Amino acid sequence: MREEETDWTLYHIIQAAPGITTEQLVSVSGMPDETVAASLERMEKSHLLRRTPEGVRLLSLQEMLFSCKIAHTMKNSPFVMENGVIKVKHHGDESDA
Repeated sequence: MREEETDWTLYHIIQAAPGITTEQLVSVSGMPDETVAASLERMEKSHLLRRTPEGVRLLSLQEMLFSCKIAHTMKNSPFVMENGVIKVKHHGDESDA
């Protein structure tokens, strides 16, 4: 299965079950742990979803747009966005840049 097909399949499962855990996604989809983890990473980097300790949820259109805008405009900013919270960037912290 191509990455795009994997992502699309998991996206629809998450849409039907907001807050689903990674373990539940593996069980429901029948895909290996590594495949699910890689797909979630791709979709999170693409601003489509958010992973939290409680589970995975899709972002609303407004959240997607805001997240994308922040990611691309804050590269040289003294601030970073972590889990929806804007924080002061510590010197040398480039993890969210």
